[in-house]
Amino acid sequence: MANYATTDQLIIRVNMLTAPTADQLTMLEELIEAASRAIDSACRRGENAFEAVGAGVAKYFTAFGEAFLRIPSCSTITEVAVKASLTATSYTAWVTPTTPMAGDGDWIPCRGEAGDPSFDTEPYNLLIIDLNGDYSVFLDGDGAPVVKITASWGTETGVPAEIREFTLMQAALWAKSYEGSGADETGSIDFGRITIRRALSKQVRDGLVDGGWVLPLYGGA
Repeated sequence: MANYATTDQLIIRVNMLTAPTADQLTMLEELIEAASRAIDSACRRGENAFEAVGAGVAKYFTAFGEAFLRIPSCSTITEVAVKASLTATSYTAWVTPTTPMAGDGDWIPCRGEAGDPSFDTEPYNLLIIDLNGDYSVFLDGDGAPVVKITASWGTETGVPAEIREFTLMQAALWAKSYEGSGADETGSIDFGRITIRRALSKQVRDGLVDGGWVLPLYGGA
């Protein structure tokens, strides 16, 4: 799994005055991993969504008998293979275009929505059928995985700076919370006791929303 920040970056931000012990380093690494996964979840994305890790990783998807297929964010799609029928035991590789817009394959990678795709923006989150190819729709899988896509999955090759800082901010807040015995309450004479319990801090959550990192409930990736 990819973490979106490093312990060295976190040490600078929490302003540790002495060199951390081995146990403290382990704790900081664990906090960074937890914050990374919490951000994935808050943004309605899969693990490692904000860093393209490796290449040639196959994932499987159901389809709905349409001329497009929404997929998680990815780049460098090397193969799209589809079952010929629901009872088929293997996947048939469709012709891969020599370049995304060459028009010499069975599919075209793009981003956005099927009715208004963008062909010059990565990461991809959509496949559409190339009208010059041999197919008109993706097989309706009726809930079964009928499409296999091999690609580099994630938003980009490096963690976006905003995601890195949100990860560090959340991990630092958790680290400080542990210093205060995990306190999640504050209070004042005016308002009395206020209890705050969130998977992510309001500042981090608002930043993810305002930055457009959170996926809609339906469509998009």
